Amino acid sequence: MSVVKKLKGDFSQEFQRLVSEPVERIAKQKDNLRKKAKAVNTIVADARAVIESKLGATNLSKQDELIILEYCTTVANLEYRNKVWPYEYMALSRRMGELWERFCKSAWENPARPGVKRVGAPNFTEVMANIHRRVEPSVPKGIKDDFNNLIGLIDPINMREDEVFERDGKLCVIDFKSGFGSNEKGNTLRLLAVGRAYKLYDPEVSLMFLVRQKQNNNYLNRIRSSKLWEVHTGADAYEKIDELTGSNISKLRGEMIDFQNDLTGEFWGSLGSEIDEVRKYFDW
Repeated sequence: MSVVKKLKGDFSQEFQRLVSEPVERIAKQKDNLRKKAKAVNTIVADARAVIESKLGATNLSKQDELIILEYCTTVANLEYRNKVWPYEYMALSRRMGELWERFCKSAWENPARPGVKRVGAPNFTEVMANIHRRVEPSVPKGIKDDFNNLIGLIDPINMREDEVFERDGKLCVIDFKSGFGSNEKGNTLRLLAVGRAYKLYDPEVSLMFLVRQKQNNNYLNRIRSSKLWEVHTGADAYEKIDELTGSNISKLRGEMIDFQNDLTGEFWGSLGSEIDEVRKYFDW
């Protein structure tokens, strides 16, 4: 058995040891479903913290161990939450998007590549002040009032993104997306607006859009054709994470991800007639 598969098995057993009995007790309580789900999520998070405190017992890097742990945490989150509040289609599709983003972001927790560090996203006031300082001196004196009034008309933009970090001193921004549906106009417009704002704030910024699913649609093609965001889909997205952080997430993904067997028959059976439709969200 490989080190990766052994560690995955050890983590899974530890989650079962720490989480199973508390979840059984929660399932028997008369609280509402939302409260039960919140309690399960807390128990899983606490168990993860216990497991994380013991990392470092293998010849793998801490970064790789954290990526494996994040996948095992995903399985535990899905399995044990489902025991107290069975997933329906929309809730599961949203949850899988959130968990995939967490899985990708785990590569930044302890990056093997030197020169990579997370930084805070600039707020919009800071962005506009930076643009004003750079552009205002070149504005002809006769229209400076008009320029300042125009700047004041711009609505604030939320600059927060899924990952904002520096790589060798260069600002990098990543937006993760599990998949593009048929009605993504609002998300597309937001992403284009954020991209333009970042480019005005720092013309050298590297903007990357990483999408789990390989299939494209018009909304994704619009983002790609804007030339603001560097778009990577499917396996290419994982390879980009490896390049940026020094991780082995591409290799680890192929060796350990097996939702079909890692989740119980009880979990899959609870999905009923929707099982074929939701399987696409488990294609990591």
